[in-house]
Amino acid sequence: MPESRDPDLPDHTGVAAAPAHDLRAPQAPVDWHSAYAGLVRQLPGLAARAPVTLCGFSTCVDAYIRLEEARPLLEADPARPAGRLARQVLERAWRGVGGEIHVDWPEGPAWLDANLPTRLGLGGTGAQAAQVLATLGAPTLVTVGDRSARQLERFHPKVGVALAEGPVPVAAVAGGPIPGKPAHYIIEFAADSEVGGRALPRSSRIICRFADDPLEHDPWFEAHSRRLAGQAGAAILSGYNEVPPDQLAAALAHTNELAAAWRAAGLRLIHLELGDFPDMATAWQVMDGLRGPASSLGLSLSELDALLPDGRPVPERAVELAERMAVDRVAVHYDTYALAVTRDDPQAELQALMAGSLLASTRAWHGEVRVPDQVPRGAMFQPPPCPPVGTLGRWNLAACATPWLRRPAATIGLGDSFLAGTLLVLGQT
Repeated sequence: MPESRDPDLPDHTGVAAAPAHDLRAPQAPVDWHSAYAGLVRQLPGLAARAPVTLCGFSTCVDAYIRLEEARPLLEADPARPAGRLARQVLERAWRGVGGEIHVDWPEGPAWLDANLPTRLGLGGTGAQAAQVLATLGAPTLVTVGDRSARQLERFHPKVGVALAEGPVPVAAVAGGPIPGKPAHYIIEFAADSEVGGRALPRSSRIICRFADDPLEHDPWFEAHSRRLAGQAGAAILSGYNEVPPDQLAAALAHTNELAAAWRAAGLRLIHLELGDFPDMATAWQVMDGLRGPASSLGLSLSELDALLPDGRPVPERAVELAERMAVDRVAVHYDTYALAVTRDDPQAELQALMAGSLLASTRAWHGEVRVPDQVPRGAMFQPPPCPPVGTLGRWNLAACATPWLRRPAATIGLGDSFLAGTLLVLGQT
C-alpha cells in the first residue's frame, strides 16, 4: 500500500516498540485528543485527493428499533415467536453483545412493523462505507441490485452507482416502484439502560435477519469496476455472512474471479470485511475462498474471539489470520482501540486506524454520518493493548486509542464507518 501519512499528523515513531514476547509492556503516554484534533483538519484534504473506492457486495434497507422502546416485543408470550426473539435479544444485550442473528420467523417483519416504532436507513457494509466516503466528498462506486425507490432514497446523493453507459451519482437514478427485498431489523440498546430488570453493560446493536440475503447482483457495477480498477484506491468485499449456504460456493467463485481481475488491473488494496457468521466454520470457508485476490482483512474483536478463542494477545491472532489468508494486513476494531498488523508502513496504518476511529466516533456522537469538525465531546481515551507503532516478528504493528463514548447516540454502522476511514487513507495514490 502506498505511504500516505500526512506530515502534520503527530509522529509516533519515537515510541518504543514492544518486543514480540512482551506486547503488554508499559507504554509512553500519548496525547490522543491532540492527535485526533490534528486529523480533523486533514480529513478534507484526504477526501479531495482520494481515488474511487469500489464498494461491494452488500446493500439493503435497515429498519432501526430501540430496545428501550420495544415493550410489545419484551412483553410477548415466551412461547410465541416474538417472545422467543425477545429472549435471544435480551440474552445478548444483558452480556453487552451485539452482532447478527438469523431469525426463523417469516412473519417477523410484518409483526415488528405493526407493533414497534421503526425508522428506515441504509444498510450493508459496502453501501454504508460508500455513504461515509461520499459524505466526506470522496468518490465511490457501489453495488446496487435492488433499485427500488425505497432503497435508492437511503443513499447520499453523491454515492456513485453504475448504469449501462457508466457511473453516475445515485441522485440521477430514478428508483422503481417495487418495494424491493426485505429490510434488516436492527435493535439498538444503550449502556446503563435497564431492560428486562437488568442494567445493560454496553451500548451496541443486534442485526436481525429474517431471510438469507444473496450478494448484490449488479452486472453494470461489475463491468465498470473492471474498467476502473487500475485507477481505484481500494475495493470492499462484504456480505458473505448473509448468503444462503447452498449459494456460498458459487458466490465465492464469482467474486474471487472479479477480485482477481481487479488485482490484475493494478488494484492492490482489496479488503474483505468479515462480518458476524452464525457458524464460524463458514467464516473460515469465506476467508479460504478469497485467499489470493484479497489483500486485507477486517473484523471486530468479538469476531476474532469467535474465530480464535484461545485468549492469546490480539496481535498474535491477527498475524495468524494474515498468514493463513496471505494478506498484507489485518485490522481489528473494538470500542476503545483499533489495531492492525501490516507488511507495509506502520505510520500510514496508524493514520488509517485513527481516521476510521474518528469517523466511527463522530457517527456515534451525532447518531448519523457526519464530517468531523472536532473530537467528539466527552470522548475518553484508554491505552491500546500495545504501543502505537511496533513490530511482531516479521510484521509491523500499529494501534490507537479510539475516541470512545460510553453512551453513544447510535451504534449502527460504526464498523462500516471505521472501514471507510481506513480505506480513505490506505487507498491514496
